[in-house]
Amino acid sequence: MATLMMLMMMVSCRQEVEYPIEPHITYNGFTYIFNADSTFSGEGILSFSYTDGDGDLGLDDADSIYPFGPNDPHYYNMVVDYFKSVNGQFVKMPLVFWNQQTQQYDTVSFDSRFKRLISNDEVKPISGTIEYKMQVQNPFSPTDTVKFEVRILDRALHESNAIQTDPIYTGIHF
Repeated sequence: MATLMMLMMMVSCRQEVEYPIEPHITYNGFTYIFNADSTFSGEGILSFSYTDGDGDLGLDDADSIYPFGPNDPHYYNMVVDYFKSVNGQFVKMPLVFWNQQTQQYDTVSFDSRFKRLISNDEVKPISGTIEYKMQVQNPFSPTDTVKFEVRILDRALHESNAIQTDPIYTGIHF
């Protein structure tokens, strides 16, 4: 009985969590992915924590018209910028490749859409971790040192703070 009463007191004293309505993210780390033969796959997992005061993070498949349509500026709710080390300084630059189909250069985008993190329209604070599997090795320059800068947007188009990864060396060999 005393244990049950103590548990009820702990539950009833639990304080409601509050976060700003703008999302906030914190860098947790980057994990390299290796093939079965221990060679670097060229991919890794970017991990970051998030908080959002009203829980409106993520998009549904049906979110395909303005402002989330394929040609709209907010189609992606995770914006990822690519930085390459040039003479010891990280410089934001596009990563381009030759597209055989169109016979022109295209830009690689690391931007992404992530699904809604709560399934209903309930307004409530949320927190958690997002892990994003991404290609990091440039096939035209396989031994680069790169960084990524990430920010996310919620459904109300509030933008989070930006985080940067630690330097990622893409020429790992064991």
